[in-house]
Amino acid sequence: MQCLVDSREVHVHCLAAATAEKAPPVLLLHGACQDHRVWLPVLPGLARAGHAVYAVDLPGHSASAGPPCAGVPELATWLLELLDALALERCALVGHSMGSLVSLHAAALAPRRVSHLAMVATALPMTVSPVLLERARSDPQAAMRDMALWSHKGSREQAPDPGLVDASLQFMQSVQARWPAGDLLATDLSACNAYADGLEMARRVQVPVQLVLGESDRMTPPRAARELQQAFAQARVSLLPGGHALMQEQPDGVLQALLELLAR
Repeated sequence: MQCLVDSREVHVHCLAAATAEKAPPVLLLHGACQDHRVWLPVLPGLARAGHAVYAVDLPGHSASAGPPCAGVPELATWLLELLDALALERCALVGHSMGSLVSLHAAALAPRRVSHLAMVATALPMTVSPVLLERARSDPQAAMRDMALWSHKGSREQAPDPGLVDASLQFMQSVQARWPAGDLLATDLSACNAYADGLEMARRVQVPVQLVLGESDRMTPPRAARELQQAFAQARVSLLPGGHALMQEQPDGVLQALLELLAR
């Protein structure tokens, strides 16, 4: 479906609840240079459990009009306006990577609008290496190749699954190609790197929180979320045997972690 936020079209992939149970609706946010499709492996399971699900394309990403937002606080304000456009008075927020920061900030800004918060493959601060930031500006294709490789479980002894790496690269290239300015990846990575309010926002959040982390995540390693976990009042951690792209590598584990959160 399409809706309007600030007179700009927003694409939202919706899936109705499969049962009549009273369960909170769930809104899912993707990460840098991605779109709603990263959530397709887990959406049917959420719907079967009785949740109406909404997976959104952020501004400037794929089917949502641009320009992309330059920072996490701006994206969080936009997200709350999207909830109004969708007539969602209260919902669970689930974000992956950059989307996790946006979900966190929105949950702190409008606590009455959020029932649960899940942060998948997250870290605070979400520091991006200067080399990758510069490469995203000067050679985004090379930066996307790096990110596709680092997003999947691997080690010095064993390279990531080449099929998953290639699929991730093609996915990011397709999203980047939809934004004519060509700076989408650089804008997203800069927003992650610049975000400095996370711990303060986390201390404000009083709803149930789940951190869903990949034990082999090379982009946001689990140790980078320890201080974040301590800042929340009600946070639990699910540690899954995967890398940064958990929805592709461990869809069943991500779904189970989300259902455990939503049952709280």
